[in-house]
Amino acid sequence: MAKSKYSIVKGKTGKTKKVVVEGVKKALYKKLGSMTMYVLTKGRHMKLSKYKKMKTNTKNSPVKKRRVKKRGGGDMMEMMDILSENNQDGGGRKRRKRKRKPKK
Repeated sequence: MAKSKYSIVKGKTGKTKKVVVEGVKKALYKKLGSMTMYVLTKGRHMKLSKYKKMKTNTKNSPVKKRRVKKRGGGDMMEMMDILSENNQDGGGRKRRKRKRKPKK
C-alpha cells in the first residue's frame, strides 16, 4: 500500500489534535511540507477552513420552497370583487345559525 501524503497532527503530549465543528469531533491532518490543516470526511481529506465554512452554510441556509402554480388567472379586478364579497359577513368568524326543523 502506498504511503499517504497526509499525517495526523499531534500535540506536545503526543495525543492527536482534534477540533469540534458543529458538535462533531474531527482529528486534524496535515500534508507533508505544509502547515495547512485538513480533516477526513467521507473518506477524503478536506481543508479545515472549507469544512467549517461548508458546515455553517448548510445549517443556516433557508429551505427552498416549492413554487405553486396559480390556477385560473383571470382579471385582477374580478378577483378583488370576489374577495370583497366574501368578506362582508364579518370575516368568516361569525356564522349564521341554521334554522332547524322542530322535532315531532
